[in-house]
Amino acid sequence: MRRWAEPGYTLLRGMQQWPKPEARIRAVGVHLPERVVDNEELVRAVTAPPAIKAVLPALIRRMTGCRTRHYAAPGTSPSDLAVHAVRQALSRGGLVPEEIDTLIFASTDMDTLEPATANIVQQKLGIRVVNSFDVSNACNSFLQALNVATNLIAAGSAERVLICSGEIGSYVCNRTVKSMADLDIKLGGLTLGDGGAAMIVEPANGDGGGITEINLKNLGEHWELCHVPETTDWRQRAGGVIHGWFYLKMSALANVAKENTEQYFEEYRNYRRAAHGEDEKALYANLDLVVPHQISRRFVEWITRSIAPNQLHKVAITAHHYGNTASTAIPLALDRLIQEKRTDIGSGHSAMFYGAASGFSIGHLRVVL
Repeated sequence: MRRWAEPGYTLLRGMQQWPKPEARIRAVGVHLPERVVDNEELVRAVTAPPAIKAVLPALIRRMTGCRTRHYAAPGTSPSDLAVHAVRQALSRGGLVPEEIDTLIFASTDMDTLEPATANIVQQKLGIRVVNSFDVSNACNSFLQALNVATNLIAAGSAERVLICSGEIGSYVCNRTVKSMADLDIKLGGLTLGDGGAAMIVEPANGDGGGITEINLKNLGEHWELCHVPETTDWRQRAGGVIHGWFYLKMSALANVAKENTEQYFEEYRNYRRAAHGEDEKALYANLDLVVPHQISRRFVEWITRSIAPNQLHKVAITAHHYGNTASTAIPLALDRLIQEKRTDIGSGHSAMFYGAASGFSIGHLRVVL
C-alpha cells in the first residue's frame, strides 16, 4: 500500500493506493422493508399548517427528487434489518456464518448505546465467537468499515470480514412542522428511509479485482449542520435525555458539500493525471460506474456533473425510490445496479463509491468489482 503525499493536495493527501489489491468484495446483500411510503402518505402524518401541508408533497419532490421511501414495521431494530441483509449476502457468497472471522456493524443507527450492536447481530446469526465491533461515521459508516476491513485483511489480522448496517430513519423523522422556516431544518428528515445492507470482504484472489483506492476525510467544523439529537444541549439540561429527532440545515450543508465536492474532484482529476497519466477523457472512460451516497436525487445529479460530465448512464441513482437511507445507501444502490444487470461482482467493472455525510465527511473508495 502507498499513501499519496504529493504537495498541492488537501482533501486527497494521504489517500491509500493499492496497485495490487489486497482485499475484494465477495458478496453484497440488502433488505428493504415491505412498506413503501410516498410523499402524499408521509404528509398525511405531518402536523403542519394547512397551507404547508397542501404544497409539501410537491415541495419534497421538487427540492430533493424523493418520491418514495421504505418504512420498517414498528418494533423493528437496526440489527433486524442488518441480519436480513447478512443472510442474503452469505447465501450469494456461498458461505455460512461460521466462516466469518470479523463482524463490523457500521451505521448511524444502533440497537443500544451499549454494547456494540455488532454483538446483537452476532447473537442473531448464531455465531458464538467472533471479533465483532461497531464503526460509526454518519452516512459514511459503511465506507469507513470497508477501510477498516481492507486494512485488517492487508495486515493479516482478518481473513473474511462481514460488514453490515441497519438504518431506521423513519424513527428520527420529525413530522411536526410549525412554519416554512421550521421546514428548513426538517425537510431532510422527511426524505429518510429504512433499509439494511451487508458486504463480505476477503483477500483478493490475484486477478486484478479488489479495492484500489481509499480516501476518507472529515471537516469537523461543520458537524452542527446535521446531527441527532435535534438539540445539542441535552446533556447540560437538568434531567436531560437524548431527543432523537433528525436536524439538518439543508441549504447550509448543501453549500458545504458542493464547495468541497468541487475541490475534491478537481484534486482527483489532478491525481489521476499525475499518478496514472489520465486526462479527463481517459479518467471517465476508465471509470465504469459511480455509486454515490444518496442524499437526494438532485444532489446525486449535481455530483455527476462534478465527477463525470455527460456520464449519467454510469451513475447509480436510487434516492427517488428509497430516499436517504444513510449508511446503507451505497450498498443498496450497488445492489440495484446488480439487479438491473448493469454490473455484478466479478464483472471487472471499475467503480467509485463516493460518500458525503454529516460531520462533514467526504471521500471515496475505488474498486474493481
